[in-house]
Amino acid sequence: MKLQKFYILAAAALLIGAVSASAQTAAFNATAGPFDNLDHDCIAKSETGSQVLLLNNSDIVVQSFRACADGYADKAYVIVKQTSADGKIACEITDSRGNTLDAQKLVIKEGFNGMVTFKLMAKVESGMTYNMKFRAINTNLVIEGRYGEDSDNTLHLNGWKLDGNISAAVGMREVIEKPNTLVDGRNPYGDESVEDRASEFNANFSVYPNPFSNDFSVKFNRDLKGETTVMLTDLSGNVLHREVRMNPLNGQQVYINPVYNLHPGAYALRIINDNRVYTQTLMKQ
Repeated sequence: MKLQKFYILAAAALLIGAVSASAQTAAFNATAGPFDNLDHDCIAKSETGSQVLLLNNSDIVVQSFRACADGYADKAYVIVKQTSADGKIACEITDSRGNTLDAQKLVIKEGFNGMVTFKLMAKVESGMTYNMKFRAINTNLVIEGRYGEDSDNTLHLNGWKLDGNISAAVGMREVIEKPNTLVDGRNPYGDESVEDRASEFNANFSVYPNPFSNDFSVKFNRDLKGETTVMLTDLSGNVLHREVRMNPLNGQQVYINPVYNLHPGAYALRIINDNRVYTQTLMKQ
């Protein structure tokens, strides 16, 4: 029955065509309000529909979205109506120039029907346009959406522009990265604010070694509650490595061994907890 349903939906999806101006409606109900109760500061979401788009193995669908917060896109969502086999689905957030900000691959089972949630940490700026890119890996996917109609988003399948949108959303968390500046009235052009941020970081965390050659460790100097993200980025904000810990304890360490071949120079270490961002500059030898 799973495969039979998949091929019925796939047949309907094929009627859309890569450059078709009018999509055909498959015989199923649109997912009711899947993005209405998500816990984020703001959400960029597209309208759900009762039509489908077929993603064959290795196909890529790209949909744009506009960031609604200065901070991080921490989750992406897409509605999958059916899959042909066990495989994976990949999600990637890119900027308007195609630079990858963060990505994740998830295992998806044959016959899956529901919302897929990706945990990400892509730095975004309010009002700027970004892309979420979904790719089918070792399986075929049927994705819900509205096709053949005008949309606020741009939609491309393997480079071909389509009218409409897939049923997808991006949840964002607003982050104020700079604490209130402390200014010494005797020297309004001094660097006390920089020293204050460095002192705040050092009071909560220890990093060794800095400068580093290949890897380094981050030690928590106090207990933290909730999800805590440790990220290494370049100075443009591109995420190079990310670790997540729940309720880290005083003395706990996180070892960072970036998979990228980093060039010598400056990098940023960001630790995010409870909507606060602690930043430290690291040097790669």
